[in-house]
Amino acid sequence: MKTIRITTGILFFIAIATLTTSLTSGPDCGSDAFLDKYAPALGEFTFIKAFNVEINKADEKNEFSYVFSKGSNYRIVICDPNPEGNKMVVNFYDRNKKLIASNYLKSSKKFFPTLNYTCSATGVYYVESYFENGKNGCGVNILGFK
Repeated sequence: MKTIRITTGILFFIAIATLTTSLTSGPDCGSDAFLDKYAPALGEFTFIKAFNVEINKADEKNEFSYVFSKGSNYRIVICDPNPEGNKMVVNFYDRNKKLIASNYLKSSKKFFPTLNYTCSATGVYYVESYFENGKNGCGVNILGFK
């Protein structure tokens, strides 16, 4: 009888500890398993680099730059495990910081999982990421070309 109570108590403790850890730790945005889940969206594009996005302060934005070559096609895969109301917005800018594209269409409030761009001029391009409503979150942007 004592053994059953101790075993039940231990199992209950393990179950609560596991549940608490999974609820508080959130998605593991930097893991290989996380990238493997989204990488197939590159399709026929060749992987260049994965850019981690982690926002810990309200209204913070993440930006990375990359040199794109004229005539090449590029794809940015938005790896976003966040729930509705906290989705990642990704804006793509040219070398003059002029907005070229976004994964978020304000008029319909729709998010797209990828951005495609055929480069018309070699130069530095910028990708800005943040979470809607100025919230915290994490994700990854995968850049590929063909």
